[in-house]
Amino acid sequence: MDEHMFQVGKAGGVPCTFRLQLFTAADERTVAVATQGPDEGASLVNRAEQYAAAVWRTHCSSESEPPIWVQHMLPDEEFSVVSFDVTGPFQLKAPGWHTLTDEQLTTLAGCDVDPSRGDGYVAFVPPPPDRLRYDIIPVAHLPEPQPFREPCMSRRVSRLGILLRRIRQRRPGPGAGCCWYHKQDWAAVSELAIRLADDARQDRLADEDIGEEVPERARRLGVADHDIRALESLLSPAAAIFPHLGPDPGYTNGNHRARAMRDAGVERTIVTTYLPPEGTN
Repeated sequence: MDEHMFQVGKAGGVPCTFRLQLFTAADERTVAVATQGPDEGASLVNRAEQYAAAVWRTHCSSESEPPIWVQHMLPDEEFSVVSFDVTGPFQLKAPGWHTLTDEQLTTLAGCDVDPSRGDGYVAFVPPPPDRLRYDIIPVAHLPEPQPFREPCMSRRVSRLGILLRRIRQRRPGPGAGCCWYHKQDWAAVSELAIRLADDARQDRLADEDIGEEVPERARRLGVADHDIRALESLLSPAAAIFPHLGPDPGYTNGNHRARAMRDAGVERTIVTTYLPPEGTN
């Protein structure tokens, strides 16, 4: 059997594919040879157990042992046989790699093995990227932050406590707060981020380019370095607060910042959202 586009799920939206060649002989374990090129999702190395188990389940389910697993990562020329601990039907762990010579590979398969990716290979074409947009949102509308790691994340401030903090309008000084997140003046930084984003748009900058301009624009305004770091965390696409507001609320980024903002009584901030590519519904 020779399946040029065997697929086992996806990784980061990219299909995990490889060429699968199966070699069988009477009274012998099946030999599976997996060949994979770059940009085919999770690699044969990183998901050896899952891939071998999927082939066992899909093509050799009547066999009590998994197929002998051989893998080949292009553009390298080496083939490796991979040993596993079998923990149950279609369950493998603890892979170990052992390089094969050409002669050993031929003996194992019972014939020559085609080392190419195969004519049936179809390269994955990624969809157009989503468009980043910065939105202003009331902090009260952000998802409830989930506790993790730091003790301060489990803290809840009463509505009265939040109201008092707004009235006092206290700016945290050096050393105030329990961690970097709780030491920042997120009210002031959020308002500055909103202002800078608006200014950048008026200068015809796309939202995805605003983050690169933030540090220099802030320095021209005399913003202190420690505030610039906090500002960058709100307007950098890689670090900006990215809430999920649907039926399963949470955060890709921003869980701890949202907790600190709530605790400080911050009224509004700026977050990222992603829109479909231009020309799509």
